[in-house]
Amino acid sequence: MNIALSKGRVEKNFIDLLNKKNIMNGNLSNNRSLKIKISDEYSLLIVKANDVVNLVSQGYADIGVVGSDVIEEENNERIKIIYDLESGKCYFALSTLPGLDIESIKTVATKYPNITRKLLEQMKLECNIVKMNGSLEIAPLINYSDAIVDIVETGTTLKENGLVERKRLESISTKIITVKDNDEISRLIRRIK
Repeated sequence: MNIALSKGRVEKNFIDLLNKKNIMNGNLSNNRSLKIKISDEYSLLIVKANDVVNLVSQGYADIGVVGSDVIEEENNERIKIIYDLESGKCYFALSTLPGLDIESIKTVATKYPNITRKLLEQMKLECNIVKMNGSLEIAPLINYSDAIVDIVETGTTLKENGLVERKRLESISTKIITVKDNDEISRLIRRIK
């Protein structure tokens, strides 16, 4: 079974879980391979988060392990969330420079335009959404946008750049996804639980 695994913190947490549950034994920190056989049954495909959804949806991976932010942004109707690992917890937040009323926000910078559009509609805010790929905190500082919608874990980066969280929007955690339904997947989920 191929398991598409998002690189980075999700990867580390999931590998720790696999070791704890005796599904694999060993540390992969020095391994630069992208396809790693961890047992007779399982191989890990170490990929970027956005690729996890595509590999699972197209059948190249049986399951995927990725943040709910990516799942929602990709909005692939074939994908089913089958288990919440309840790790990697963080949330989306709307942030601005101090003193700006939420009602006066006209432009929002984000890495997540689909999610941001949905969240702004729920808030009944009509805003222009501009996509950025990183360092969103710069956008309000140079008047590129009035606000940002981004993932917040501790809020330190916001504070260090003079921004304030105006509204906590939606929680995020690591999920296991699939498009399949079979005994092999069910057995792995039971072992992980």
